[in-house]
Amino acid sequence: MRSRLVIAILALLAPLAGSSVQAQPASALIDTFMNRAVEYGQFNGAILVIDRGRRVYERAFGEANMEWHIPNTVDTRFEIASMTKPMTAIVIMQLVQEGKLRLDAKVSEHLPYYPTETGQRMTVEQLLNHTSGLQQDIGFIDDPIAAAINADMLSNDSLVKLISKRPLRFEPGTSYGYSSDAYAVLGAIIEHVTGRPYWDVLRERVLQRAGMSETGVSVLRPIVPLRASGYAQTWDGYENAPHIGVTPAGGLYSTVGDIERFDRALYGDTLVNEGSKRLLFAARPVITAYGWKTSEDTLPSGVTRPVLRTTGGLPGFGAVMVRVPALQRTIIMLTNIRTMTWRLEDFAASIGRILDGEPYSLPKRSVAEALASDVKDRASPELIEQHFEQMRADTARYALLEAELNRLGYHALNSWRDVPRAIEVFRLNVRAFPESGNVYDSLGEAYLAQGDTVRARDNYRRSLELDPNNSNAADILGRIGP
Repeated sequence: MRSRLVIAILALLAPLAGSSVQAQPASALIDTFMNRAVEYGQFNGAILVIDRGRRVYERAFGEANMEWHIPNTVDTRFEIASMTKPMTAIVIMQLVQEGKLRLDAKVSEHLPYYPTETGQRMTVEQLLNHTSGLQQDIGFIDDPIAAAINADMLSNDSLVKLISKRPLRFEPGTSYGYSSDAYAVLGAIIEHVTGRPYWDVLRERVLQRAGMSETGVSVLRPIVPLRASGYAQTWDGYENAPHIGVTPAGGLYSTVGDIERFDRALYGDTLVNEGSKRLLFAARPVITAYGWKTSEDTLPSGVTRPVLRTTGGLPGFGAVMVRVPALQRTIIMLTNIRTMTWRLEDFAASIGRILDGEPYSLPKRSVAEALASDVKDRASPELIEQHFEQMRADTARYALLEAELNRLGYHALNSWRDVPRAIEVFRLNVRAFPESGNVYDSLGEAYLAQGDTVRARDNYRRSLELDPNNSNAADILGRIGP
């Protein structure tokens, strides 16, 4: 009789136990998710998650300074790179609201030094939505000019004068091409319209109005309390990342708390009116128009909702902010390690699914990163292949990406000078992605480095069959002959 009673009680309790597992609070599920990302070396920074207008998760991970082992905190100040762009766009819209600037105004109307030939062909709005035809970013080119820019030695006007001399990629308004240079030009226009330095205008019109007291200009010379050092992940470990000069396209540091204050200010008219916000947040086919990646997500129920994203990336920093205004939801992630694969937006999407109660996957370890130690230690090709197949089969814990494995192969080829293992890595990539023309091209290059022109020719031919536009394969086949 007693055993039957126990069985009956257990039967009643079983569904309750199952429900308690499924009904874990979102904060606990997000914490499990983030700890897995940290365990796999995929996140080092601070995160803040807001849902229905309230904080549901806030935590910092890893180190702000690896050399002194100083931990990150939620108050650590990270460079936010291109997340500066939406703030520049807001200042532009404020000036439009005040009648001091027109979106259809030509660049030359406000920058007298800008060459008329190009300055009369591009508008302020084309700068905002990356259809101006300007080059991507003068600060990343490898010459003495870039050194001066990245040492913060040039004024904004000086930078724009250099930008104005570069050839356009396309006729303004005819195509799309992401351009940080365009936002540097917008910064110069702001200076000339207001008669004041860009950073002073941004501080007064955006940072102070939003209450962002922990945000500032990320030049290197000033002492900034709680500033994180920036690091780059490499196949050989972590290294100090170079500084990139500040511009209106990406020149601020901030905290997760200050980005939250910016988020709150966007709900009211503290920064811009509703008409300006409709332009700022309009869904567009191009990325980062007006500083935002705007889209509509469709839920399994068929319901659609606007989603606004802004991101930032530098050699030593990464940042993402995802807003779902209809839910008063914001996910903010700031990191001071630029990992070899950009994962922040994927993480934010998974956290969004957690909040929605939808299925999601925990972070997975990179097959290429796990395999790198074997390659670096010059393990036998047989052992490398064995470990690769084990990880490839374990899809619950490992993720296999063609681009990551390709980068590992080239690192083995060019940095570790290990042609046999580079060939093995590229060969495994061919096995995993046999319909990609690029993997055969890479394997052909490794065989060519080994002096095996027969196998090189076979792989370049296969690459060209899969991708007839592969001019590199065609050129090499022409050189090595039949």
